[in-house]
Amino acid sequence: MLDRTSAPAAGKIAFDGLPDATQKTLPSGTPLFWLRAGDQPVVKIEIVFQSGIWHEPKKAVSWLAAKMLAEGTRSKSSRDLMEAFDALGAFLEISPGFDDVNISVYGLKKNFDQVIGLLNEMINESNFPDHEFELMKSNRKDQITLNDNKSNLYASKKLREAIYGPKYPYGQGLSPDDIDAVELSEVKEYYEKHLFNKPKIYLCGEFDDSVIETLTTLLSIPLATASTKDTIALLSPVHDIVVERPDSLQSSIRVGWLVPNRLDKDYFHYQIANSLLGGYFGSRLMKNIREEKGYTYGIHAYPVHLRHSSFGMIATDVVAAHTQDTLNEIQFEINKLIEEPIAAEEINVLTNYLAGSFLSSINTPFELMSKFKKVQEIGLDSTYYQQYFECLRTINEEEIKRVMEKYFNMEKACSAVVGLNQ
Repeated sequence: MLDRTSAPAAGKIAFDGLPDATQKTLPSGTPLFWLRAGDQPVVKIEIVFQSGIWHEPKKAVSWLAAKMLAEGTRSKSSRDLMEAFDALGAFLEISPGFDDVNISVYGLKKNFDQVIGLLNEMINESNFPDHEFELMKSNRKDQITLNDNKSNLYASKKLREAIYGPKYPYGQGLSPDDIDAVELSEVKEYYEKHLFNKPKIYLCGEFDDSVIETLTTLLSIPLATASTKDTIALLSPVHDIVVERPDSLQSSIRVGWLVPNRLDKDYFHYQIANSLLGGYFGSRLMKNIREEKGYTYGIHAYPVHLRHSSFGMIATDVVAAHTQDTLNEIQFEINKLIEEPIAAEEINVLTNYLAGSFLSSINTPFELMSKFKKVQEIGLDSTYYQQYFECLRTINEEEIKRVMEKYFNMEKACSAVVGLNQ
């Protein structure tokens, strides 16, 4: 009989590397990467353009240009377009971001050639109807107002401002007035000249050669160039931002620093140290501020990687009366990791968790391609992940202390508190 009073013996976590994606260049010059994997007849295509906030000449132009793609073509209204995707069992996502605009479509193997045709129509024949544009602007303004009233989202927005400054592309935030200031003619011009800058196509799932042939012959991406604008220096005049909301029962706290990007030799060590501090449920911050003090339901530390910069964030929502107590405890746990011994068993538990978590995150073809895309976008290959596992195997207390001291200096931290600063 199985003895449930004792845990099963743990085995060594092994990682044999990720499968390589195949690459070709389409006649238009667009790179195509594909990965055949999975047992289900589903396919995902993702197209990435370098035309996000970083590139736009005016606030909100990139977001509106990308979202307007799905608002109608020469022969289809926005409703007709969505019904056409639905009829094929396909799902469309358009995600404008700080650096890139991503268009993703999930569909079925049996009719994915039709999905590609519909995607091609959306990209090349968008007609930007006036009514849909005004409706989208109205919805976007409502969304901004709603999000700014949510303390947690507003605190994250203000932290970026504290780190980068309000004029830097990564630090600026949108207001309803910014949306009002955008004209349809400006959005059309961005679509025609800049939206499809430096495209890359990522294809994954269970499909055959006919899908590659259809992509090669049918999908046409318009030529585009990067939008030119003046370079803005990274300058933040205020590193600690407090937004008082006297009627709030809780405070949203965000603490952040500039951190190494994925190309930095310190990155893996930083990532592991960050996880020990606040990156998983057994972290130091979670044990202290959630389990022992009861100030919050959860506290998390994680990096945000953008093309031109990376920052790390500690994020939590706490009982308002314990706002300053929480900031003090964050300082306490950082100092403790720097100054006091770290048990080898604690490091071993963490690295086993991180290794197992990584392996559980590559169970589908979509996840595999996501991992490939992450390294391809920064000019690396899949050996990056093998280096990560090597670091998990070899990291020690001294390396954790070194990166904690280097990247988690509270005197250099930026912060945003929305609620009651008590």
